[in-house]
Amino acid sequence: MRGGWPLPAAVCASAIIVAMFLPWMLVVALGALGWLVLRVRTDLLRAEDETLDLLRRLRSARSDDERAEQLRRVLDAAGTPIIATDADGVITAASRSASRTLGGGRRLIGVRFDELFTQPELHEMERLARAGEPGRARLKMPVEGELRTLVVSADSLDRGSGCVVTLRDVTELVKASELKADFAANASHELRTPIASIRGAAETIQGPARNDPAMLERLTGMISSNAARLEALVNDLLDLSRLESGETPPSLSEVDLREVFEHQREQFEPTCKRKDLRVEFDIDPVVSRIRTDPVLLDLILRNLVENATKFAREGTPVVLAARPESIPPDPVNPPPAGADLPMGVRITVRDEGIGIPIAHQQRIFERFYQVDRARTGGSVQRGTGLGLAIVKHATRRLGGTVGVDSVYQQGTTMIVELPRCADRPAPHHGVSRPHEDGDGSR
Repeated sequence: MRGGWPLPAAVCASAIIVAMFLPWMLVVALGALGWLVLRVRTDLLRAEDETLDLLRRLRSARSDDERAEQLRRVLDAAGTPIIATDADGVITAASRSASRTLGGGRRLIGVRFDELFTQPELHEMERLARAGEPGRARLKMPVEGELRTLVVSADSLDRGSGCVVTLRDVTELVKASELKADFAANASHELRTPIASIRGAAETIQGPARNDPAMLERLTGMISSNAARLEALVNDLLDLSRLESGETPPSLSEVDLREVFEHQREQFEPTCKRKDLRVEFDIDPVVSRIRTDPVLLDLILRNLVENATKFAREGTPVVLAARPESIPPDPVNPPPAGADLPMGVRITVRDEGIGIPIAHQQRIFERFYQVDRARTGGSVQRGTGLGLAIVKHATRRLGGTVGVDSVYQQGTTMIVELPRCADRPAPHHGVSRPHEDGDGSR
């Protein structure tokens, strides 16, 4: 028995007392004392063993806690919703991503799996996984107020003790795949149309129109027009491909905006003369010189001015303006290396044309998207449908953004904002000087 030392202690003490009258009881007292020492030593050894066992258990518990904490950190670092359930379908572990995106930030441990999700397919997958049948599926689910495409994996744990469900968001991959398919289909259609026209004209020239000078002139003009369209489409495709690949970083240098605007005016002078358009400048002196990539800037303005001159009404101005702005850089799409000046620039291209219906304004930057009603009637020539997509990607390469402000049948203003490309205004002059070069010369 534990604590067996009181009995020998009592015997030893009694023997000592009796030995005062009977000396031979000292022998009994010495024997009881030896018995007492033996029992105390035994109890001490047993207590030491129990202490060591307790320490081992504490170390084991601490190790289990550390492993559990390490597992929790691994789950949280995964960045993917991961949920573990027990044999009854109750959640026993969940990653931080699962709590944030699926549970609205609340604690999920202890919640039943079928209470967290409303999709019957997901309930069935989890139930079958607990029964030993792992599964995979692609589902569309509302996540943080947006319908997302998720690849769901449900895997069994050992001995039917539960399962692990992983949800991987593939929405962007699906969109990219759809965009790739749409791009191939649209590019094929856009290429097929002028090729068919050229082939038809060539066959007609070789046949019925061989000896008809008027028809020959008309058909050769058709071939030339469609060949130019093919060339424009190929050039736009090459520009877009270079921008999307991102292989060549922007090359920044000092750019004179007045010279850039003047170059655009000269480039579209034939169109302006034909439609009696006035290309006007409105450059704030603070941003008359900026640090940017001149090639990308020319690509942006060329496409914007082309659209403005194409859809502007005859006898109206097309205004190119530049203003200094405090534009914070986007951490997701930062400015290129070397763009470290304190101010940005806001460039606008405004026309008084047919405008863009509000229902189409969010889609005009998609590749090959064109507003049908904006192309109808008059002498408006159909474009490649890639101009604004090129503008969007070129602007992003410079860390900027592009937007539109348009009122249907009244006009359109395209807005490009580029951060970190201009100095602060000097103290001796104002922030802006409006309508510079407002003479309307063409």
